[in-house]
Amino acid sequence: MLTPYIRYKVSKPLQAVKLAEHPGSSLRDPTETLIQIPAEVIVEIEGRVMQSGLVNILWNGEVFSVFNEDLQEKAERVSAS
Repeated sequence: MLTPYIRYKVSKPLQAVKLAEHPGSSLRDPTETLIQIPAEVIVEIEGRVMQSGLVNILWNGEVFSVFNEDLQEKAERVSAS
């Protein structure tokens, strides 16, 4: 059985770093692309919070890295998909 993604609705704009696929690895590399995820969108957590405090999220078909503390402060958890 697949674990459902944990979904959050963003209430305040959230700073994020775009991640890129890393050939030959399931890990992704951060890029130099910084974006602001707008309020009122739904994001999904991918994986778990890392020791660095970062967590990967899926939004708009792409993967980004955000600080979990920012996510908890600027988004509300919604029911799992």
